Amino acid sequence: MKSITLIAKGKTTCQALLHQLQELLGDRVKLHGYYVDGTLKTTVTGDLVVFSSQIVYEQTKEYLPLNCPVIIARRSINYHDIDKLLDIPAGTGVLLVNDLKSSTLETISLLQALGLHHLDYFPFYPGVEDFPRVKVAVTPGELDLVPDFVEKVIDIKTRNIDMTTLVEILRFLELLDEKANLLSARYIKDILNLIKKAKQMADTNNQMKHQLQTIINTVHDGIIALDQQDKISVFNARAEEIFGLNGAELLGKSLQDEALDKEVVSILRGEKVEGENFVKIKERQVVINNSLIKENDSTMGRVYTLKDVTEIQRLEEELRRKLLGREYYARYTFADIVGKSEPLVYTKELAAKIARSHSPILIQGENGTGKELFAQAIHNASPRKKGPFIAVNFAALPESLLESELFGYNEGAFTGAKKGGMPGLFEQAHGGTIFLDEIGDAPLSFQIRLLRVLEEKEVRRIGGSRVIPVDVRVIAATNKDLKGLIEKGLFRQDLYYRLNVLPLKLPSLRERKEDIMTLVEIFYKRFFKGRPSLKAEEYFKAVRDPFLAYSWPGNIRQLHNVVEYLVNICPDRAPEPQLLPEEIKDFAPEESLNTEKDVFIRNLFTEIAEANKRGEPIGRRSLAEKVGISEGQARQLIEKLRKKGLLKVRRGVKGLELSMEGHRWLGALS
Repeated sequence: MKSITLIAKGKTTCQALLHQLQELLGDRVKLHGYYVDGTLKTTVTGDLVVFSSQIVYEQTKEYLPLNCPVIIARRSINYHDIDKLLDIPAGTGVLLVNDLKSSTLETISLLQALGLHHLDYFPFYPGVEDFPRVKVAVTPGELDLVPDFVEKVIDIKTRNIDMTTLVEILRFLELLDEKANLLSARYIKDILNLIKKAKQMADTNNQMKHQLQTIINTVHDGIIALDQQDKISVFNARAEEIFGLNGAELLGKSLQDEALDKEVVSILRGEKVEGENFVKIKERQVVINNSLIKENDSTMGRVYTLKDVTEIQRLEEELRRKLLGREYYARYTFADIVGKSEPLVYTKELAAKIARSHSPILIQGENGTGKELFAQAIHNASPRKKGPFIAVNFAALPESLLESELFGYNEGAFTGAKKGGMPGLFEQAHGGTIFLDEIGDAPLSFQIRLLRVLEEKEVRRIGGSRVIPVDVRVIAATNKDLKGLIEKGLFRQDLYYRLNVLPLKLPSLRERKEDIMTLVEIFYKRFFKGRPSLKAEEYFKAVRDPFLAYSWPGNIRQLHNVVEYLVNICPDRAPEPQLLPEEIKDFAPEESLNTEKDVFIRNLFTEIAEANKRGEPIGRRSLAEKVGISEGQARQLIEKLRKKGLLKVRRGVKGLELSMEGHRWLGALS
């Protein structure tokens, strides 16, 4: 079970906000509360820390553990008791009492923005020096801070955590889907109560109606209300903006009125079923939620709330950016790709150019060449760098899980499906990059659906009928010959061309041997996690030649493993060539020059080198005669030396030739 820690300035605020979270989350989450004025003395714990304000965060951030997720709450006026202020005569001077200067001034601004500007507010908070001794005080729950000379106190209750912050908290807990309706209901509950109260007082209190209208116009959602006769009683400023109409001209008009805007009539008549619906209004996608207004058992009308989907997307994008600190982010940039060899420099420059595009990229290279490293670097150099980076390995996922992992599923789609369903990786990568590693291992049956997603830019969850648009940049990678797989019928040609818009071929380690010792030094220092006893050049001196002569079929990953192996078996001294793994040991020169074998190898190398120097061809037969071995033995020896990269076997009259590594070995044996 996840835990949330709430930190507020005072005890009253802390208790009120904890109560609000408890009502919303129930027993699904452990809640802990601290307040600066009393209980906060040691490092706090919790999966998420929620602060009541920016100032409280600045005062207490030293108590946070490293990399702890943090949300600074936005606060809104508690509408439940705000009507008490309407009973105070206009022009009355009142103290606005709160725990901090910033929260005091913010509360005054919110009240005035709601149209409650008939009072003269004087800020009062701990430490304030200049204030009048008036008889009335207004406070959002901070009763213990009210001075003794005040005769009448109006408690408008502690300011609540607002809707946008609650959305962030529910998304962090992965509870938004199941709590969304409850959250929406509580968010507008007090507004609906005010609408009901306004209907009761309409004939006797025009001022209350005006204040209610001001409150309704300050919320971010469009609000439309109908009375029992289907006449429009509320049409707020946000609804005016969405429909592009003047709300004042619509008030009092019935849905049966032929002069009423046809789009308004169509939508309000078509949304009689309670709940949430998506509609298109003036080229905007809008979520409409409607509920009945009831008094006792009688229906007094209906209220509609309208939210522009772009606002929801903005909140989602903001949340995605905050989530980048926890998961689904790319760690590496082009600066992390080390090496100065010509093939690597060219590849990095090309990758940096194609990173600026939104087109699909196909990275091809042998195992261990750093395909995911390049993919992450491309993402971080792209216009999508603030979005998520999600990697999926087709070789690691069984075919039965591919569709549910990539495209998601709805609740009840199959046995064991998570309650509420789950979004797939394509949905989670929205606005960012998805890295499809080992794409050559994707099952043929799955490739068809993957191609459709890439072409249509939309997914449909398993067990669902709703199509979900996704904006994702695709980077695929493979170590396989996709064209060969196409010829064998194992990979779709149309998918290949859909992915291979921007091809990127990574060089193998044997093509960039001048980078080997640079990488070795980096790995060496990394394993010691500090200052090693020997410099890398000294530590690897005895094994440098075999490192450079070996072909490294496993590329950088294999090199990394060999360095780790040597560091573990020789932590305090330089390793000898005989300690190398068997496949590399054969590339080490002999240690002693005193044995018969050393003399034989030296003579063999000398014969070839002198023939090369004179420009004379030397072959297997002549070499066997010169060093005194059979032709069969010469054949085996030549093949072994060729595989080590010490000898080049030329066809025709050219015969045998020492490579650069061969000349180096000859120097070591001389």
